[in-house]
Amino acid sequence: MKRVGEADVTSMARGLLDKLDRTGEGRARADVIRLWRMIAGQEVYSHARGFALRGGELVVFVDSHAWANDLALMSEHYLAALQQGAGKEAVTSLRFAVSRKVAEDRAKDDEDSADFEAAHQRSVVPGRATETECQQLMMMAAAIHDIELRDAVVAAAIAQLEWRKGIEAANAAERGVQRARDANPSAQR
Repeated sequence: MKRVGEADVTSMARGLLDKLDRTGEGRARADVIRLWRMIAGQEVYSHARGFALRGGELVVFVDSHAWANDLALMSEHYLAALQQGAGKEAVTSLRFAVSRKVAEDRAKDDEDSADFEAAHQRSVVPGRATETECQQLMMMAAAIHDIELRDAVVAAAIAQLEWRKGIEAANAAERGVQRARDANPSAQR
């Protein structure tokens, strides 16, 4: 429930964006990117997620030549859908380009996903956040004026940190076991 004098966050954000983006190009770009994500779907978006909107040409950066080629074959379909959603003047052409950054981000996501799945296949005990780490997280969240929200953000950040520490410890233990096996192959029999 809104309290008297409490501003609608959405309208405040729009007002701020309007002041910062006097030409409207930033909002148009954000709308086109949001639309691309809906049109492309999760699988395609996970491989094609870097963007540049230059004079009506949307350049979508992808993680491999194979994806660039496959998406280029379907570019007319995607362009028509983008133009229907954003207008013909917003997106006049569509191009796919390979990006090392997108490929690196994709590889990192795959690694994180593998860590997550591996953690669920074994028992991971979360590590403990140090007092210093907790204080740093609290200092970073100090700009959040709503106390309940700030406390929730800090708690979530600490939980995430402790979970990552647990995964890292489990991975290190597994590497140690593997090194021991590699050093003594006769013990595997």
